[in-house]
Amino acid sequence: MYSQALATGECVKKCASCSKDLPEAALHCVFCGAKQAPAPAVGPSVVAKTAFGYSANEVMQQLGNQRPQSPQQPAPQQPAPQQPYQRHPPSQQPLAPSSSPHAPTVMVSPGGGPPPPQQYNPQPYNPPAQQPYNPPAQQYNVPPQQQYGYGGGGPQPLGIHSPQQGTPQPIPAAPTPYLGAQTGAASARPIEPWRSSLKLMMIVWGAVLLAAFATPMSTDPMIFNWDAIIHAPGTAKVVPLVWAAAGLLSLVLGAIPLAALPRGVLALVLGLAGIFVPMALHPESFSEWKHLVPLVGGLLLVPGLLVRNEYTHSLLSRVLVTIGVVCLLVPYLIPEGGQIPLVMIFKGLIEAPGEAKIQPILMLGEIVLVVMCLLAWMPGPATAAAKIFAWAVLLYPVLVFVVYLLVKGGIGDIVSKTPGALMAWAQPVAYAVLIGYGAATVFGKQLE
Repeated sequence: MYSQALATGECVKKCASCSKDLPEAALHCVFCGAKQAPAPAVGPSVVAKTAFGYSANEVMQQLGNQRPQSPQQPAPQQPAPQQPYQRHPPSQQPLAPSSSPHAPTVMVSPGGGPPPPQQYNPQPYNPPAQQPYNPPAQQYNVPPQQQYGYGGGGPQPLGIHSPQQGTPQPIPAAPTPYLGAQTGAASARPIEPWRSSLKLMMIVWGAVLLAAFATPMSTDPMIFNWDAIIHAPGTAKVVPLVWAAAGLLSLVLGAIPLAALPRGVLALVLGLAGIFVPMALHPESFSEWKHLVPLVGGLLLVPGLLVRNEYTHSLLSRVLVTIGVVCLLVPYLIPEGGQIPLVMIFKGLIEAPGEAKIQPILMLGEIVLVVMCLLAWMPGPATAAAKIFAWAVLLYPVLVFVVYLLVKGGIGDIVSKTPGALMAWAQPVAYAVLIGYGAATVFGKQLE
């Protein structure tokens, strides 16, 4: 539009809305239709300038000083009279020059007239037929110094592009190995491994405690443990009360929804209360180190084995197992009355007649079982059968109790007269299970 305005000699102005070139006399923009401000009136005395800095008077003066035209040169066409401005679409915009003496003109070289007006004849667009694309067989290798950003060549001019380079295929990434292969199995620590087993143990062994509490102590006359709570004097009520409370609370706390750590702490408290409250009623029990040291060893050995089974690289579990083993073996190794108890056990096994050998055999079996727990020092990721040894330590008192019943005989009389004696193993085993799994949950939470 700007070049056509120069060719027709019309003065142009900027649209107030879209900033495109318009004739000076235009009242509306032919592009956006916005209304334009009216053109100021220009008197003949005012020298109007064109876009190139020439006025109409200067151009006319230059035309008057030109030489006569040659016969071969056609005479310039007479400009048509100025027509009032009419709004047309862009495709039908008239391009006739103006005849006003003050209208803008174009620069004309000496000896030539203004160029004839060009008539705009729109032609229908015929798209070219699509040709199949045949990629060239030759590959172009552009030197790095000619590419943008390499060497001293600098950026290429606009419109110039180097031959398109093929994108290299990405290198297939190797599959990520298992986490244990990267950081070792020591970093793979389980999260709350006793979340379900602790709940099950509290329910099962709480029921065992309640069953043992409800078993009659005597059938002739019929006596139950709650009779002691009702009729026993003073502190004699405490032991059966703790027994019943530990069983009931263990069953309830195992059944209700609860996080693993609080459940483990409560199980540990119930187990310790069942063992140490009866001992607190008899202070002389704490003065006998031969009973107290093995008790502490048993309380540390079972949690240590359970933790060792789950956290195979844990040093804490190995230390707990070692302390428990040492505490359980100390009473057999410290001399008493000038003789070592372990040596006396071997002598009894050799010299004792018949059924008298059963007791030293059971004692030696306990010693062997405790020593085999030191397999916990086996390097990981092997579990060293720690869980199996833990349950062997827990259930060994049941085995001893059953063997004594079989050797002593008279099981029928016990069942008919004192059935409560058959459940004598329930309290120590149930308390040991609660302490073992509760303490293992607490220790394991620190290792996560």
